Amino acid sequence: MNSDIKTLQLQHFEKVHPLRKEIATLSVHDFFEKTGTQKHYRNRFYSLFIFTKGAGSVAIDDTELKIVNNILLFINYNQIYRLHDIAYEEGFVLMFTKTFYNHIYTGNKLIKSDTALNDVVPLIKMKSEFQKDIFKSFNSIKKEYLKNTLYTREILCLQLKELMLRYIRASKSNSEIKASTHRKKDFVDQFCELVNQNFKENKTTASYAKILNLSPNYLNALVRENLGMNAGQFIKNRVILEAERLLLHTSMSVTEISYELGFVDNSHFGKYFKSANGVSPNSYRTSKTI
Repeated sequence: MNSDIKTLQLQHFEKVHPLRKEIATLSVHDFFEKTGTQKHYRNRFYSLFIFTKGAGSVAIDDTELKIVNNILLFINYNQIYRLHDIAYEEGFVLMFTKTFYNHIYTGNKLIKSDTALNDVVPLIKMKSEFQKDIFKSFNSIKKEYLKNTLYTREILCLQLKELMLRYIRASKSNSEIKASTHRKKDFVDQFCELVNQNFKENKTTASYAKILNLSPNYLNALVRENLGMNAGQFIKNRVILEAERLLLHTSMSVTEISYELGFVDNSHFGKYFKSANGVSPNSYRTSKTI
């Protein structure tokens, strides 16, 4: 399956604009001309589709959604999707990276970073008044993008936050698939918390899947969908982070650290650490303290 998934980068769509690696906008017709509609894709960016006229369906991970007139479709980072039999007479797509969305720090915990986009539903049907607001926001972004002058990046970032706040507000009242989306996110949040509490004792996906009453494969799929890595890699990252902390900020020996982290012997810990960092624990400690 993985060999059939094409990973898209923003530079696939825009070759000239100075911000082409951070944000881009084009018609849905041009988007599908460049990508096709019968392949599986994974985006290394966020994408917001505005369909004013359309038909067909989109499968996002394990959820199938119908494409109809006057909808917004949001594809999150690292989600795998496929569009089926799409008719795309009218519409636009706005694509942007996490780095670009986070370019301006607002100080407001609701919108200060891309974490605000984690829980939004992927599809919203646009009512007339909401549609007017969306088009007003989108057209402002498009105009500023084409202008590309002093403070364009900053203005675009603020305009983008406004547009996504409108989407988030609308998503809060959209119940069509909200429950399913939140349930999946809840599992991932529980998994992350369990790993933080138990990474010294439990280092396998299966052990956490059992606690959550899920299959290991399904837990892997949920974690990959939300975090861009499988569950095993997330667990290993947490163990390695703790190992690095102990190596850099304590006088514990490598052997003591290996037992502290739940390894049965120093050799196993050394191989585990080197597979992540490319160097032994002792070499890592030496290189960082010179």
